[in-house]
Amino acid sequence: MKIVTKAFLRYRLRRRSLSILQLLGIACGVAAVIGMGLSAQSALSSFGKAVEFLRGRSTHLMERPAGPMEEMVLAGLMKDPSVDYFAPVIDRRVRLADSDAIRVLGIDPFLDRTIRPEISRTYLAERAQRNKEDPFSFFTDDRSVLIDSNLASRLRVKPGDQFETSQGALKVVGTFPNPSGEPLILMDMLNAQRIFDLRGSIDRVDLIVNDEAAFRSRWEKGYRIESKRQRQETLTALLHAFKLNLQALSLLALFVGTFLIYNTAMFVVVSRRRDAGVLRSLGAGRYEIVAAFLTEIFCLGILGGALGAVFGYILSRFLTEIVGSTISTLYFFLRPSPQPWSLLTLVAGIALGCIASLLGSVAPLIELILTEPVKALRGRTAYRGGKRKAGKIALTGLGILCIAACFLLLSFYHVYVGYAGTFIFLLGVSLFTGLTVMLVAPALKWLFAKVGGVQGKLAVANIRKNMGRTAVAIAAFMVALSMSIGLGSMIDSFRHSLIWWMNSQLKGELYISTRGDVDVPEDFYKELKKVPGIGGIDTYRNVQITYRGMPTYITAINASILQQFAEFGWVRGGKENWEPVKRGSVIISESFSRRFNVKKGDTITINGTEGAIRFPVAAIFYDYTTEHGLIMMDRSIYIQHFKDRTINSLGIFVDPKYPDREKVIAEVKRLAHNRNLPVATRSELHGTILSVFDNTFAVTRSMRVLAIIVAFFGIAGALMTLFVERQREFGIYRALGFSVRQIAGMTLFEGIGMGLVSFLMSIGVGTALAMILIKVINLRSFNWTIFYHFTLDPYLLAGITAIAASIGASLYPIWKVYRTYPQIQIREE
Repeated sequence: MKIVTKAFLRYRLRRRSLSILQLLGIACGVAAVIGMGLSAQSALSSFGKAVEFLRGRSTHLMERPAGPMEEMVLAGLMKDPSVDYFAPVIDRRVRLADSDAIRVLGIDPFLDRTIRPEISRTYLAERAQRNKEDPFSFFTDDRSVLIDSNLASRLRVKPGDQFETSQGALKVVGTFPNPSGEPLILMDMLNAQRIFDLRGSIDRVDLIVNDEAAFRSRWEKGYRIESKRQRQETLTALLHAFKLNLQALSLLALFVGTFLIYNTAMFVVVSRRRDAGVLRSLGAGRYEIVAAFLTEIFCLGILGGALGAVFGYILSRFLTEIVGSTISTLYFFLRPSPQPWSLLTLVAGIALGCIASLLGSVAPLIELILTEPVKALRGRTAYRGGKRKAGKIALTGLGILCIAACFLLLSFYHVYVGYAGTFIFLLGVSLFTGLTVMLVAPALKWLFAKVGGVQGKLAVANIRKNMGRTAVAIAAFMVALSMSIGLGSMIDSFRHSLIWWMNSQLKGELYISTRGDVDVPEDFYKELKKVPGIGGIDTYRNVQITYRGMPTYITAINASILQQFAEFGWVRGGKENWEPVKRGSVIISESFSRRFNVKKGDTITINGTEGAIRFPVAAIFYDYTTEHGLIMMDRSIYIQHFKDRTINSLGIFVDPKYPDREKVIAEVKRLAHNRNLPVATRSELHGTILSVFDNTFAVTRSMRVLAIIVAFFGIAGALMTLFVERQREFGIYRALGFSVRQIAGMTLFEGIGMGLVSFLMSIGVGTALAMILIKVINLRSFNWTIFYHFTLDPYLLAGITAIAASIGASLYPIWKVYRTYPQIQIREE
């Protein structure tokens, strides 16, 4: 046994370049999962640190259901026996000169010292070190702030310096370490109230409560009370669908990698079949040979998995930045730090490599066990069965597709069921590869004969004759290309749906203060209403609430203005849906409807400042602003129930009958600039939204590229398998007068032929995958409808990728052809 194993492992040392190729293939499949897993772990870890740092020791927070609360509430909290400690907070954002929105916390350092002792210690330490002549500048100067040390380094400021923001210049009086990673500015609460025009108001109160039930019974009416655990769950829920899709993308790459590992195991069997036959003839047992093969394959799995863990760790550092940027754009600011290298990462990579290697080697080892010694000595086994065998395999694939269809139909139970159905679908269509090769071979043979003569004909014949080897590589490449087409088509369809939504719903000529860090003063809104030529102004207020324990949003708008100027995309009905909204009903987004199973005509209950309010649902509309759902109501109704007159932004609609449209726009811009309010035209706002959309799919594009790289190694491995199996055949070709260039050309045609078959299959499979992603996965994950829109770009990209990758994968086998002499190829040992 030991002698047999040593003989097998020595072969690896003699074929170092081939071993490296196979190790890289396994490593890429493992790296996809490790890299994505580490980046998601980094995001969640940083998120936990941020919540812990900002909430400190508080057990609960209390805030109004929407908008700021009256400062007078603090007097009542002082007398409440259920409250041990409390700290009022102003939680706002300012925008820097580089357009980044930075969080500002206005705190009372004395009340805050028990809730957030780290911040209080920082403040006291900085106060002791600041200039002695003005130790109280943090309180007396309403422009004095503490900023975290990372932000100070980025802005290149130190104590005593000033920096510009959307709220004017702020003076740095000290810095503090911030483990959360989120850029943070601290200032005295009274100063924050002055700067943000919140005199007499605060955003929330952080509390340490000793009796939750008693506290809720006294304060729950009119306020939203949330425990630390509930807050963590709420914020985690915001990331659930995003995290789930990251995991699915990495598993798709591993799915392609499993094909590759099968190819690698098959290559091991093929390249060592003659050695196995010799050892069997010399007395080695069948299972000794199998054990030796398993040892070799496990060694590949261990080394490939370890290499994949290293690659995955490097990949995670790139993906972590993309994931953090995407979360910051879509949900809340997050700047995750890459996970440190650990032994667990290495163990996970090795485990993945070994498990995938074991699964991929089952079929090749069964073939080895069933091969008699005499046949093994011949060095190759021809593919037998032709169309009949390919048809039987395709029938098996058809059965698997039926199972996949059942899973997809049952995906309404959970999106995991939809993902399982997607993987089963890809497995089922892979079994149609052999039949597809048989069907397209005549047309491909005619085409290659026209282009490459006899080498082209022989290449197609070799692909078909060796389908036991080529079909797996074609299937792997087909799945990778299908992923590229499916994801590309889904993204393009989503983009087209988003453009339709923007053109329907965001039809204002100008939008004022859309950045989220500057609210619009109500007197400015009244001032704009007097400008001649303005047909209507839509006021926009968006607040996050909790509905049935889940995060969602309320949006307050001017219903009569939107009825007149906007063209909402309604699931049912038209502009008549606005009439009940004016009288107190609400409309809900499609994602809210699906998420909470609320239909038109139902009633929803929301907590207002005076307690629970019941709102009838007048209609459902298409919306892509948030997958967590949106409740839209008229501004007058919102103010009535939530006592919040805040305006986040304004949409300006010019009267179509007014003769000088440009004059109106210029006047609005002038008035806004006088108030230091940012203004965006309709096209600028649409461009910003599309830019955000494109950036959110950076991770998806990375996984598409990785899947193509994995499949690239699959094609190269298949060609090397054919090369090893057919060395004697190559020798005969050259002995009959074939030049090295002709044989190399035949190898190139084989690679291109496999790529073309993969591409032809991926056209249909990729389109079907796009429909699954749009109609099942996205619908179950994000609860919104994406309208399929055909674009040629994903198919062209897949076609170019197929040809380029096939040619690239052929280079190493061609190089081996050039290095091998005819007398060595033809010799039988």
